[in-house]
Amino acid sequence: MKEKHKGLTEEEVIASRRKHGDNSLERAKKKSILKRFFENLSDPIIKVLVIALAVEVIFTFGNCNLFEVFGILAAILISTTVSTLSEYGSERAFEKMEAESLRAVARVIRHGEIREIRADELVVGDIMLISAGETVHADGRIISGTVTVDQSALNGESADALKTAGGGNGGSDLSSQNLTFRGSVVTTGSAEVKVERVGKNTYYGGVASDVQKETRESPLKRRLSGLAADISKLGYVMAALVGVTYLFNTYVVASGFDFAVMRESLCNYKELFSNLLHTLTLMITVIVVAVPEGLPMMITVVLSANMKKMLADNILIKKLVGIETAGSMNILFTDKTGTITEGKLSCEEIITPAGRYKSLKALKNDKSSYELLAISGKYNTECIEENGDIVGGNATDRAIFSFFLGEKVSAEISNKEAFSSDRKYSSVTLKNGKKLLKGAAEVILSRSKYVYNASGDKILYDFSRIETEYLAAVSRGERAIAVAAQEGEDYYTFLALIVLKDKIRKGVKEAVAEVTSAGIQTVMLTGDSKETASSIASECGILKHRTQFSVLTSDELSRMNDEQVKQILPKLRVLARALPSDKTRLVRISQELDLVVGMTGDGVNDAPSLKMADVGFAMGSGTDIAKGAGDIVILDNSFLAISKSILYGRTIFKSIRKFIVFQLIMNLTACGISLVGQFLGIENPITIIQMLWVNIIMDTLGGLAFAGEAPMKYYMKEKPKRRDEKILSREMVGHIASSGVYTLVLCTLFLIVPAFKGVYSGEGEHLTAFYALFIFSGIFNCFSARSERLWIFYNIGKNRAFIFIMLLISAVQVAMIYFGGSLFRCVPLTAHELLTALALSISVLVFDMIRRIAVKLK
Repeated sequence: MKEKHKGLTEEEVIASRRKHGDNSLERAKKKSILKRFFENLSDPIIKVLVIALAVEVIFTFGNCNLFEVFGILAAILISTTVSTLSEYGSERAFEKMEAESLRAVARVIRHGEIREIRADELVVGDIMLISAGETVHADGRIISGTVTVDQSALNGESADALKTAGGGNGGSDLSSQNLTFRGSVVTTGSAEVKVERVGKNTYYGGVASDVQKETRESPLKRRLSGLAADISKLGYVMAALVGVTYLFNTYVVASGFDFAVMRESLCNYKELFSNLLHTLTLMITVIVVAVPEGLPMMITVVLSANMKKMLADNILIKKLVGIETAGSMNILFTDKTGTITEGKLSCEEIITPAGRYKSLKALKNDKSSYELLAISGKYNTECIEENGDIVGGNATDRAIFSFFLGEKVSAEISNKEAFSSDRKYSSVTLKNGKKLLKGAAEVILSRSKYVYNASGDKILYDFSRIETEYLAAVSRGERAIAVAAQEGEDYYTFLALIVLKDKIRKGVKEAVAEVTSAGIQTVMLTGDSKETASSIASECGILKHRTQFSVLTSDELSRMNDEQVKQILPKLRVLARALPSDKTRLVRISQELDLVVGMTGDGVNDAPSLKMADVGFAMGSGTDIAKGAGDIVILDNSFLAISKSILYGRTIFKSIRKFIVFQLIMNLTACGISLVGQFLGIENPITIIQMLWVNIIMDTLGGLAFAGEAPMKYYMKEKPKRRDEKILSREMVGHIASSGVYTLVLCTLFLIVPAFKGVYSGEGEHLTAFYALFIFSGIFNCFSARSERLWIFYNIGKNRAFIFIMLLISAVQVAMIYFGGSLFRCVPLTAHELLTALALSISVLVFDMIRRIAVKLK
């Protein structure tokens, strides 16, 4: 291209930068690790732990349980630190991916010279040079030259847009024929562009600013808030029960129900104050014990562990809660191009007068058409081959060129005409005078009269079959390009119909079936026509039965008010000719119906809806803005990865629930034992140092055991949870209450029934066996909490960490019995004494299996 402009001087560049800014995008201020740490302290369960810690330290006047205090403090610090580091590490991984775009180079004219500068150094007034294959790095007006650009990243439309100097409409939107926009890609031609907007003032940058807003609370955080409130209430009720029971026992039962003795005791203010203080200490202890301090750490561990597993499946998690949110989805709005389909045209088949051919090898059998088609495919496009890659040309050209790539055909070209929107075809003229045309099938077919026979002679032909094939391809949402030859006369000699298609990605049908069976409504949003969109949605399984309102266009949707959209939303499967505003509107309306909303996308136009959705799936090949707005980045663009995300999310929620069941059963038993011990005259059935080991089992080891739960395919057969559904379900409460009460009764009977006491040779052996019974009962309750199936050991082999941790706890417990000594208040037991405690603890499993059978038979 000849230089027609001198461009800016260095002084003008500095002045422009000072006035309009540079071309860097406005980004939300990155949070420091410390700020993230304090933000993570706002987790609902962490708040309860912090309050419990403060109450324990402040109100027990220096008599607090130090092990409990340090246990809670450790749970808070470990959970918050792991969560902070996981999110920070994930953000760093995303920043690495984002850094690639910062290396982009732009060509400009400055001081009359062509220079290469970093894209973010562009300023208003620069003369930017663009040509085929390059990305446009700023918004500007074409001052010379003509190009076609792919604006799909900005508007979702697959058709290339023609841009030329002094182009027809002088508007300032994406349809303007003389304006180019940041983020679009030049497919053909070259041009000089005067930069008019840079950085945040570009169309691209404006969207980038819009997606910096915070989104609504995640379903998991909302559920944890509800759980925290429920646990607090439960703790208060149990604490009040313990306090009233202790005072009743101290003043009523101890006085033999004699009112005079009671009054005398109550009048002893020093003793009354001491008893009230002891009551307060007991109540605080119960509140603290009732709080599942291991839960935040377990949630963090399970989210972090699954984040690493998901990365191996090409799923990059930017926000930890995004994993669980994916499993809670009720409705998924998915982009078509690049997610459902491959995002590029490919040659589906070539139809000649002699037959239909799916491959180049098969086409070679058609002697009448093959050579001319191969010459046309190689020369009648704007593509070239560089190091095995196809460069230049539009999507249609690249698909045809790719089909004939590597073919050893050559021809001398005397003239070449680029595609014209007036003629609707492009052409190349061979040295022998034969002209090969490629373009709109309806135009070329209307002027075709002949075909070549096997001998290469022209013969008259009835084109009704070819026309039928053309109409059938269009109805299936495919593109049909015709190729013909012209030899100095008005009518053409037809060669072939090239059928192009954006193919369904491998595995999409199976993934859509999985998502549908999971009870998640999938809606495809596309810029294609209604017929094309319906065809693709039917092929991939999103649209099974076309009914009223199952397929709409953007125009039809715009004519409905929000209430009407809410009524038809459950039926909607396809939105054709979709606009960015349609996407955000559908997300908003779905959220107003309290649905958990997922959205996929890759373009700038998708970013607002990705940010607004409860979980945004950005495609790895998409724009930086889309990836920045999403919660999860699908690195390989696969819809199958979305299905896997849902399964991982559901697995995590199941794991959280299982751990809560185990913790609350243990907490209920521990609180009950502390209470019962007072009435039995055993002040400490479990010592403080023993309780430390119990807390390690309940919090750290238990959390690690449940964090390794494997995804089960049957999770995808369940209906999604409501956004407001509580973590504690009715079934869980029933399990916790029944198993907790049974374990408590078992432990209590072990302490008071003479037959049990008689098994042991002394008080030390009896209390040691009780400690063993309590721990082993907890282990077996862990097994029962792990499986929701009738068979308690269902698929246990898929969580080897669980088996290892349970064996480790058992081994440590046995070691304590024989080597713990006075520190753990343990004395060695005989084999008979140990096996008795073990056998009684196994009854916890037997009881729970009976409970499951009873529930099943209801």
